[in-house]
Formats: sequence, C-alpha cells, structure tokens
Amino acid sequence: MKKSKRLSVLIKIEEANEREEARKFSGYQKVVQENRKKLSDLQGYLDEYKDMFTQLSSRGTEADKIRSCYAFISQLNAAISQQQKLVNETERAAEEYRRNWLQAKQRMEILEKTIGKFRDEELRHEQKIEQMLADELIRYKRRDE
Repeated sequence: MKKSKRLSVLIKIEEANEREEARKFSGYQKVVQENRKKLSDLQGYLDEYKDMFTQLSSRGTEADKIRSCYAFISQLNAAISQQQKLVNETERAAEEYRRNWLQAKQRMEILEKTIGKFRDEELRHEQKIEQMLADELIRYKRRDE
C-alpha cells in the first residue's frame, strides 16, 4: 500500500479531531456570550436601582426603604463581581478551546501537505516507471526491425 493511502486514514482521524475541537470552541463561545449577557443584565438592574435609590433619597423616603434599596444594590454589586469572574473564566476557557482547535487544524493541514508531497512523489515515480517501460518497448521494437 502506498504511503499516501496509509496516511489518508490519519487524515480522517485528524479531520474528526479538528471538527470536535471546533465544536467545543463554538459551544464555549456561546457560554461566554450567555455569561456576558447575564453580566450586562445585572449591570442594567444596578443602574435602575441606583436611580431608584437616588429618587428615594431625594424624596425623603423612609429610612427602612432606603436601607433596603441600598442592601439590594450591595447584593447586585456582589452578583456583578461574581458574574465578571465567571465571564473572565469562561473567556479563558474559550481561548484554550480556540488554541486546541487551531492546533488540531494545523496538524491536519500539515498532514494534508505531507500526503500531497507523497502523492506527488508517487506520481513522479509512476511516470518514471512508465517512461522506462515505454523506452524499453521502443528498444525491443527497434531490435525486431
């Protein structure tokens, strides 16, 4: 069996590996987007409650309501901090998946180039043999004449 044929089995394996790594990366990108959306939502809620706090404070609202609003703002700040950490972690993980995918893609491309070189080499070898056989045939024909 030719080298190019034997290595073509490896191409199928590397293609499957590259597709799997691309799928993981794509999936994690979605997780990052979802986490960013949640962070954005939390920041929006925080802005709303800060406005509400400002309004309550300026109207001379009861101290209990102001304390309650302030406590909720503190909880939102803590939730935003946690969500930001989660966004950072998922971004790092997504970057790792991206690197894995690019490495798998690069391995596949290198293997494809190598197989292409082997095929070219095999073709040149076959053409050389064909030329030698054609030359040999011509010599035998000339002898018979």
